[in-house]
Amino acid sequence: MPKRFAVGPQHPSGTRRSPALLWLLLAFFSLVTLVCTAQDDGQVFKTIRIGGQRTLSGYLISWVDVSPDGGTVAASATQGFPFRFYPMDDPEAATGIDVGNWYAGSRARYSRSGKYMLLQQLFYLDFAPNKDRPIKYEVLDVAAGKAVRTFEDLYAADLTPDEATVLTLDKAGVHFVDLASGRRDDAKHIDRTGNAIAVSPDGSRFAVAHRPTKDEVSAIPAVRNDKDAIKAGVKQGQIVVVYDLATLKPLFTLPELFDKVFRLEYSPDGRDLWVHAKPHTRKGGNPNVNQSYVEVSDAATGEMRRTSFPSLALYEPDFRTSPDGSLFAIGSAGGKFQEVHLYDRATGRMVDRFVVSWRLWENLDKGEFASGDGRLSFCFLPDNKRMLLTSGNRLIEWTYAP
Repeated sequence: MPKRFAVGPQHPSGTRRSPALLWLLLAFFSLVTLVCTAQDDGQVFKTIRIGGQRTLSGYLISWVDVSPDGGTVAASATQGFPFRFYPMDDPEAATGIDVGNWYAGSRARYSRSGKYMLLQQLFYLDFAPNKDRPIKYEVLDVAAGKAVRTFEDLYAADLTPDEATVLTLDKAGVHFVDLASGRRDDAKHIDRTGNAIAVSPDGSRFAVAHRPTKDEVSAIPAVRNDKDAIKAGVKQGQIVVVYDLATLKPLFTLPELFDKVFRLEYSPDGRDLWVHAKPHTRKGGNPNVNQSYVEVSDAATGEMRRTSFPSLALYEPDFRTSPDGSLFAIGSAGGKFQEVHLYDRATGRMVDRFVVSWRLWENLDKGEFASGDGRLSFCFLPDNKRMLLTSGNRLIEWTYAP
């Protein structure tokens, strides 16, 4: 089990706190003038305090996930604070793993069995969103309470469902690393770089987002025979190729030209392949530089579905499906505040939303802070009724289906 840690203001020596504190104070005073506009819209929610801590700068939550068995909540923190776990119904009984100084926190997702967690480095702000940015990944052994593999300078990584292999994507292409030994299989690789990678839930295939060649763009039906579109596609577009994991041979290319792909992910039920992309910031006709979208393809055939899920989130948005697979949720923003949008997964129709700012001013205790660094993560709970959302150094539990 993860080791127990002391709750309170303890902090590794030498860790920088000032930028995060400044960010917090600026966010706080920008929101305080809006307290009087908060309204009760009838939605059911409550605040969750993890481990009883009350320090202003401590444990700002950057990501949240629930174990596959539904029994444990995992929360990633900014700076050098421990990665924490708590039993689903007992947030005071928090334990933690020292994962070092992830300054802006990490995206954290459980592996298929829940034995491991894959951490991906996050940033407070990305000042070069149009360029590829190598980042750090780490695999945690939850029971052992320590990191078992660390990878630097990757564009993307994913863990196979059998939890034996890490697929890494860097400037040299796709490589296969044995998780137990750390050895890279040099006989098995794809010599083509990309921006994102995802392994299917059954472990039979994987998808990679690549910069396209002229011939590949010309083969896409929507831009075929359009010289200007082909030229722009080669310069700024990306394609998604699905490969057979055993043979590494391409199975198909999704029949669409995408903007820069930031994340690929297969749905837990294996039906869909989600493509999160964002237009170039200088692309004409883009009214909002924060605009991004998740397009959906049939995971088996590559055919594009008619549903698409937009986002105006400042950061790369979190997105998930409900346990029963009927709802798709994505982080977004409306005006000044963050929101979670709930959609009917089959039709793409919005059915509900939760505006985080409306809930920030109830039951705040000393040392609690509501908005954090502006990043919103969330996860569905197994009962198909509730969702956990990050909110500064607290979590919010929203009952979306009371």
